[in-house]
Amino acid sequence: MVSSFQTVCSGFNIITVGILSSKNDSPWNPILRDFYAVTRDIRQRVFFDPTAVFVGGLSGGGENSYIFSRFWAQQVAGVFAMGGWLGRINTGPASVTYYSTDRVQTNLLVTRSTGTSDSGAIFYNPFDSNYLASSGAVIKDWSFSGGHVEAPDSEKRSALNWLRTQRIPAGSNDQSNSLVQAADWRSRIASGQTEAVLRECVATLMNQPRTWFALEAQLVMDDLMTNYNSFRSLNVSNLAQGDFASDLFFYYARGAATNGDWQRYACALKALTGIVNTSGDRAGDIQYMLTNFNYSAPLLQMAASQTPGQMNLWLSKDTPGLTYALESRTNLINDVWQSQSASVLDSNTVWSASFGFDPGSESGFYRVGTTPLPGVSPPWPDDGTYGQ
Repeated sequence: MVSSFQTVCSGFNIITVGILSSKNDSPWNPILRDFYAVTRDIRQRVFFDPTAVFVGGLSGGGENSYIFSRFWAQQVAGVFAMGGWLGRINTGPASVTYYSTDRVQTNLLVTRSTGTSDSGAIFYNPFDSNYLASSGAVIKDWSFSGGHVEAPDSEKRSALNWLRTQRIPAGSNDQSNSLVQAADWRSRIASGQTEAVLRECVATLMNQPRTWFALEAQLVMDDLMTNYNSFRSLNVSNLAQGDFASDLFFYYARGAATNGDWQRYACALKALTGIVNTSGDRAGDIQYMLTNFNYSAPLLQMAASQTPGQMNLWLSKDTPGLTYALESRTNLINDVWQSQSASVLDSNTVWSASFGFDPGSESGFYRVGTTPLPGVSPPWPDDGTYGQ
């Protein structure tokens, strides 16, 4: 819809970017692929004000605007949905069911433009308003004479101007100070302080969203996550807390996987093991990723115990949502792998086990098998045929 917004946006000096796959009846993976690729490209190559990132669309594009606002939640300040909705079907004449994963970042600005004869959008608007308000969104509605079509330029101008004026603008020194901070982060990475820098970048993204500092933190993290071999060695225990932190790395992983960006996909999975105090509503989504996009095998370590005939195994978890099983066999050719009883300690980021050798066996071979845990998550918003 670049051509539809070009005139209005040029008057505000707003850079306009279009995503072609975001439309009704498009499969989710191409949409998420483009969300990931376009945002990474923009933050790498385009000079923009990170306090004034807005996303908009018509009908199914309005629905996808909400998805996009979650996908790039630490930078998107506002949504402009024209005849759009949150994508949840009414379960009765006066009820719509929403889910915890429909959450949006607190203080997200939401402006909606609805035609006076657009019965579908008119029906869903009050239900969506209640849910968005419960998430801490700030909502402004506009209407025009018409049906399920894009808003006229006059209304686009009013809506975009509201988003511009309601956002929290950058401080006078934020851009320059964020560049100093980024230079410090990169210098400390070069001196071996990668783990501390990662934690500071994640904290910045969570605590200072929609700022120049968040943009620089994301750019540093983009670079850190290009090398999984070095990233997986980091201690990510208690990296961040809560569902929004989980969302940050879940969407990053999902987008990376759809683009075949396997280094960053694996790094995002590693980071997810360090997120604590979550509701668990991503369990099914994580199982989907591990099942459909695979995951890195854990690196097993072993050492003799002080107890005679006993061994200790341990591994740093690289992937969330896995179950681990110790197996053994006495012969690699003629025997089969069998489950081994062991004393196991399990946390978000570490799995360990102690076991004793079979004194009656001349040899023994051991391995740890991994399997994605079954999980359930709320469904993605329905594609449906709304608005067609």
